[in-house]
Amino acid sequence: MRTLLSAPPTERVGRYPKHTFHLRSLPFVATPFMIAPVLPGETMNSLFFESRVITDPVRNPIIGWKKEFYYFYVRITDLLVDAIRDMFVDPENNDLAAAYGIAANSQPFYTAKGGIDYSKRCLEKVVEHFFRDEGEAYDKAVTADGLPIVQIRENTWMDSLIDSDDMPMGEEISTAENASDLGALMDAFEQLRALGIANMTYEDFLRSYGIAIPAKDEGKPELLARFSDYQYPSNTIDPSSGAPTSAVSWVFKNGNKERKFFKEPGFIIGLSVVRPKVYFSGLAGSMAAHMTRAWDWMPNYLAGKPETQLKHFASDNGPLGDRTVATDDYWADMRDLLIHGDQWQNIEAFNAAPAIVADSHMLPLPDGENHEYKYPTEAMCKSFFVDSAGTAFYIRQDGYCSLGVRGKQVDYTQGNFAEV
Repeated sequence: MRTLLSAPPTERVGRYPKHTFHLRSLPFVATPFMIAPVLPGETMNSLFFESRVITDPVRNPIIGWKKEFYYFYVRITDLLVDAIRDMFVDPENNDLAAAYGIAANSQPFYTAKGGIDYSKRCLEKVVEHFFRDEGEAYDKAVTADGLPIVQIRENTWMDSLIDSDDMPMGEEISTAENASDLGALMDAFEQLRALGIANMTYEDFLRSYGIAIPAKDEGKPELLARFSDYQYPSNTIDPSSGAPTSAVSWVFKNGNKERKFFKEPGFIIGLSVVRPKVYFSGLAGSMAAHMTRAWDWMPNYLAGKPETQLKHFASDNGPLGDRTVATDDYWADMRDLLIHGDQWQNIEAFNAAPAIVADSHMLPLPDGENHEYKYPTEAMCKSFFVDSAGTAFYIRQDGYCSLGVRGKQVDYTQGNFAEV
């Protein structure tokens, strides 16, 4: 039996939706696990979630993995679809399913046929603003299911690594080493900065003139909360065979009581990300060995001339080694070694054609053709698992997220639930 309530609330009341989730995901893949609508005038007073996470058997028993949960607020206006925005003021109450409903079920985004793929639209917006470099598109790196692959966050001297083809004037500055070449180096530096040293949005450009541009006007989703934990594999012995096996697990019981007032209708979307620690098999040695000029040591008399720390390397020498695959020369900012550090490994000898070394979490990056190193391929994402060629290459998790929201929404069709 259900009871229909007819009296609307006169004051703000609380609602406490609980979003459960059970999912599997690949490393380095941003996987959505909840989407919760919010209304204008509501306030989120609390966010609490619990999750048990465990990996399938992994190859390396000692290298750690980082698990992250993100919660974002995406406004309807962030989706940049006029029809969705205008839906709220449509006097005819037209259903947008015919125009924007998807034609088939979408399991990765948990959207049924005929529904609007809000989860995918929200994810695309979040990824473009938070998980991509300036100017990179959502589909810069995606899985076969269309889920976004996020960046490797092992910051090294490669932070500003760039292919020589992407530098201005090409060969004209390939030998720039002394004071007479500062002009060419400055041009290179400005190009390098535009490509990644300093990411500036159009709104940042306007702010540089002293013009106040509120963050809400950027069309950018808002990060509400982020939780992370780093764990090492747990090792066990199979009693039947005596063979060791390793897996990584996490238990999350986290919350956030920061109040958030919602001025516009939109969604809270949750994303799950797992990043195992990785090494690059494409590095032949440390960058420190190539501090061979005075300029590489950042002398005081060159303070204020950051372009002098750019260094050119031919394709057959330098920290990326003498590679036999087709590739270009490259540039690096020597200051990045001081800022970000470097890797060191004596497990695998340098291979002129780098490959995946799964047992050591080594990936064949940077790419030989264009020196890209930030995004692993889907095959690389699976390589950390014992059954990388089979089906047991997932992170599996179960949990729930509970929100405490104050507004004017009440349940008008209450069921008569048992007390215990």
